[in-house]
Amino acid sequence: MFRNKLFNIALILIVAIALLGIVGVVAYKTMLAPTAEGEVELPSPKEMLESQMDLGKMTTNLAGNGLIQANFSVQGDSKDAKKELEERKLQVKDIINAVLHNTTTADVSKADGLAKLKVRLVDELNKVMTEGKVTNVYISDIVVQ
Repeated sequence: MFRNKLFNIALILIVAIALLGIVGVVAYKTMLAPTAEGEVELPSPKEMLESQMDLGKMTTNLAGNGLIQANFSVQGDSKDAKKELEERKLQVKDIINAVLHNTTTADVSKADGLAKLKVRLVDELNKVMTEGKVTNVYISDIVVQ
């Protein structure tokens, strides 16, 4: 092709790297990139209500000298989970109280404190669930002092 052997090798390497890059991008786009099929469908509000149990307002002591008052709602993954949550209502309230008794006012006051509290509540509630699982705990009208 060209008379300079070093130039030929460099040109072949550049073309080979460019082809590998193109093949890599195409492979990523077609095989590895998340697709619309793999995305999780969010439940409709009606479906959420069918699997959600409202516990109402709860007031309890926090670790130390704190006090918390809030409305709690527990979201299950199915109607069966809601039924089990309703059957275990006293146990659910007891678990929430136990977690709150080990939580300080400072923990709840932090920026990510409520998010961590929700994760702890979901984990503890799922330990007793047999017919479904708890997917979320909603906390509203919260007062901490």
